[in-house]
Amino acid sequence: MEYTLKDGKMIDLREIRLSDAVLLLDFFKIVNLESQNLIRDPGEYTMTLNEERKFIRRIMASEDEYIFAVFFEEEIIGTIMFRSSHFQRIKHRASIGMSVLRKFNNLGIGTIMIENILNKAKEVGKLKMELDVRVDNPNAIHLYEKFGFEVEGTIQKGFFVENKYIDLLFMGKWL
Repeated sequence: MEYTLKDGKMIDLREIRLSDAVLLLDFFKIVNLESQNLIRDPGEYTMTLNEERKFIRRIMASEDEYIFAVFFEEEIIGTIMFRSSHFQRIKHRASIGMSVLRKFNNLGIGTIMIENILNKAKEVGKLKMELDVRVDNPNAIHLYEKFGFEVEGTIQKGFFVENKYIDLLFMGKWL
Protein backbone atom coordinates (compact mmCIF):
# COMPACT_ATOMS: atom_id res chain seq x y z
CA MET A 1 0.00 0.00 0.00
CA GLU A 2 1.20 3.47 -0.79
CA TYR A 3 1.22 6.28 1.76
CA THR A 4 2.35 9.90 1.86
CA LEU A 5 4.49 10.96 4.81
CA LYS A 6 4.24 14.30 6.61
CA ASP A 7 7.12 15.64 4.49
CA GLY A 8 5.46 14.58 1.21
CA LYS A 9 7.64 11.51 0.55
CA MET A 10 5.81 8.51 -0.87
CA ILE A 11 6.37 5.15 0.81
CA ASP A 12 5.13 1.62 0.29
CA LEU A 13 4.18 -0.77 3.07
CA ARG A 14 3.79 -4.49 2.46
CA GLU A 15 4.45 -7.89 3.94
CA ILE A 16 8.04 -9.01 3.68
CA ARG A 17 9.05 -11.24 0.74
CA LEU A 18 11.93 -13.64 0.26
CA SER A 19 13.41 -11.25 -2.31
CA ASP A 20 13.76 -8.64 0.48
CA ALA A 21 16.41 -10.62 2.41
CA VAL A 22 19.40 -8.44 1.43
CA LEU A 23 17.46 -5.23 2.08
CA LEU A 24 16.33 -6.54 5.46
CA LEU A 25 19.91 -7.40 6.45
CA ASP A 26 21.05 -3.91 5.41
CA PHE A 27 18.20 -2.28 7.34
CA PHE A 28 18.90 -4.10 10.61
CA LYS A 29 22.62 -3.39 10.42
CA ILE A 30 21.87 0.34 10.21
CA VAL A 31 18.97 0.56 12.66
CA ASN A 32 20.84 -1.42 15.32
CA LEU A 33 23.70 1.10 15.09
CA GLU A 34 21.33 4.08 15.30
CA SER A 35 19.02 3.12 18.13
CA GLN A 36 19.53 2.14 21.73
CA ASN A 37 15.82 1.34 22.06
CA LEU A 38 16.09 -2.04 20.33
CA ILE A 39 16.99 -5.29 22.05
CA ARG A 40 20.23 -5.89 20.15
CA ASP A 41 23.57 -4.16 20.50
CA PRO A 42 25.02 -3.31 17.07
CA GLY A 43 27.36 -6.31 16.96
CA GLU A 44 24.65 -8.78 17.92
CA TYR A 45 22.86 -8.81 14.57
CA THR A 46 24.86 -11.55 12.89
CA MET A 47 22.41 -13.22 10.49
CA THR A 48 23.83 -14.43 7.22
CA LEU A 49 21.91 -14.09 3.97
CA ASN A 50 20.93 -17.77 4.09
CA GLU A 51 19.74 -17.43 7.70
CA GLU A 52 17.72 -14.34 6.77
CA ARG A 53 16.07 -16.20 3.89
CA LYS A 54 15.26 -19.12 6.19
CA PHE A 55 13.77 -16.67 8.72
CA ILE A 56 11.62 -15.00 6.04
CA ARG A 57 10.40 -18.39 4.75
CA ARG A 58 9.36 -19.34 8.29
CA ILE A 59 7.49 -16.06 8.76
CA MET A 60 5.74 -16.39 5.41
CA ALA A 61 4.57 -19.91 6.29
CA SER A 62 3.42 -18.99 9.80
CA GLU A 63 -0.03 -18.05 11.00
CA ASP A 64 1.47 -16.69 14.22
CA GLU A 65 4.08 -14.24 12.89
CA TYR A 66 3.92 -11.38 10.40
CA ILE A 67 6.39 -8.74 9.26
CA PHE A 68 5.58 -5.60 7.33
CA ALA A 69 8.31 -3.46 5.82
CA VAL A 70 8.18 0.16 4.76
CA PHE A 71 10.04 1.01 1.56
CA PHE A 72 11.31 4.34 0.28
CA GLU A 73 13.13 4.34 -3.06
CA GLU A 74 13.98 0.61 -2.93
CA GLU A 75 15.28 0.82 0.65
CA ILE A 76 13.65 -0.61 3.76
CA ILE A 77 13.22 2.27 6.21
CA GLY A 78 11.01 0.62 8.81
CA THR A 79 9.68 -2.73 9.97
CA ILE A 80 6.97 -3.92 12.30
CA MET A 81 6.14 -7.46 13.26
CA PHE A 82 4.09 -9.47 15.63
CA ARG A 83 4.76 -12.88 17.09
CA SER A 84 2.42 -15.14 18.95
CA SER A 85 2.49 -18.65 20.26
CA HIS A 86 0.93 -21.75 18.76
CA PHE A 87 -0.05 -22.87 22.29
CA GLN A 88 -3.83 -22.61 22.63
CA ARG A 89 -3.79 -20.99 26.07
CA ILE A 90 -1.83 -17.95 24.87
CA LYS A 91 -2.44 -18.02 21.11
CA HIS A 92 -4.84 -15.06 21.40
CA ARG A 93 -1.95 -12.74 22.38
CA ALA A 94 0.72 -11.31 20.11
CA SER A 95 3.81 -9.24 20.81
CA ILE A 96 4.81 -6.25 18.65
CA GLY A 97 8.30 -5.11 17.70
CA MET A 98 9.03 -2.17 15.43
CA SER A 99 11.89 -0.01 14.23
CA VAL A 100 12.41 2.95 11.89
CA LEU A 101 15.59 4.49 10.50
CA ARG A 102 16.44 7.66 12.41
CA LYS A 103 16.26 9.98 9.38
CA PHE A 104 12.60 8.93 8.94
CA ASN A 105 11.50 9.47 12.55
CA ASN A 106 8.51 11.73 13.29
CA LEU A 107 7.09 11.54 9.76
CA GLY A 108 4.12 9.28 10.54
CA ILE A 109 5.66 5.91 9.71
CA GLY A 110 4.98 4.52 13.19
CA THR A 111 1.30 5.39 12.88
CA ILE A 112 1.05 3.74 9.47
CA MET A 113 2.84 0.60 10.66
CA ILE A 114 0.79 0.19 13.84
CA GLU A 115 -2.51 0.67 11.98
CA ASN A 116 -1.54 -2.07 9.56
CA ILE A 117 -0.19 -4.55 12.10
CA LEU A 118 -3.28 -4.16 14.30
CA ASN A 119 -5.53 -4.77 11.28
CA LYS A 120 -3.51 -7.86 10.32
CA ALA A 121 -3.68 -9.17 13.89
CA LYS A 122 -7.48 -8.79 13.91
CA GLU A 123 -7.68 -10.44 10.49
CA VAL A 124 -5.88 -13.56 11.75
CA GLY A 125 -7.88 -13.75 14.97
CA LYS A 126 -5.57 -12.22 17.56
CA LEU A 127 -7.39 -10.64 20.50
CA LYS A 128 -4.64 -8.86 22.38
CA MET A 129 -1.49 -7.02 21.34
CA GLU A 130 1.39 -6.49 23.76
CA LEU A 131 4.72 -4.69 23.77
CA ASP A 132 7.32 -3.32 26.08
CA VAL A 133 8.96 0.07 25.77
CA ARG A 134 11.67 1.94 27.65
CA VAL A 135 10.22 4.33 30.24
CA ASP A 136 12.49 7.04 28.84
CA ASN A 137 11.08 6.83 25.29
CA PRO A 138 8.16 9.32 25.45
CA ASN A 139 7.62 9.48 21.68
CA ALA A 140 7.04 5.72 21.45
CA ILE A 141 4.86 5.69 24.57
CA HIS A 142 2.73 8.51 23.12
CA LEU A 143 2.37 6.63 19.82
CA TYR A 144 1.22 3.45 21.54
CA GLU A 145 -1.22 5.33 23.79
CA LYS A 146 -2.67 7.01 20.68
CA PHE A 147 -3.73 3.54 19.55
CA GLY A 148 -5.24 2.61 22.90
CA PHE A 149 -2.37 0.68 24.43
CA GLU A 150 -2.40 0.91 28.21
CA VAL A 151 0.35 0.37 30.73
CA GLU A 152 -0.22 -2.98 32.43
CA GLY A 153 2.94 -2.99 34.50
CA THR A 154 6.59 -2.12 34.83
CA ILE A 155 9.47 -4.47 34.22
CA GLN A 156 12.03 -3.14 36.64
CA LYS A 157 15.53 -2.98 35.23
CA GLY A 158 14.25 -4.77 32.13
CA PHE A 159 16.79 -3.18 29.79
CA PHE A 160 20.56 -2.75 30.07
CA VAL A 161 22.33 -0.20 27.90
CA GLU A 162 25.42 1.99 28.41
CA ASN A 163 26.15 0.26 31.72
CA LYS A 164 22.82 1.17 33.29
CA TYR A 165 19.51 -0.56 33.84
CA ILE A 166 16.32 1.04 32.55
CA ASP A 167 12.77 0.12 33.44
CA LEU A 168 10.36 -1.01 30.73
CA LEU A 169 6.64 -0.38 30.55
CA PHE A 170 4.61 -3.44 29.61
CA MET A 171 1.69 -2.21 27.50
CA GLY A 172 -1.31 -4.04 26.11
CA LYS A 173 -4.35 -3.45 23.92
CA TRP A 174 -7.46 -5.57 23.45
CA LEU A 175 -8.50 -5.64 19.80
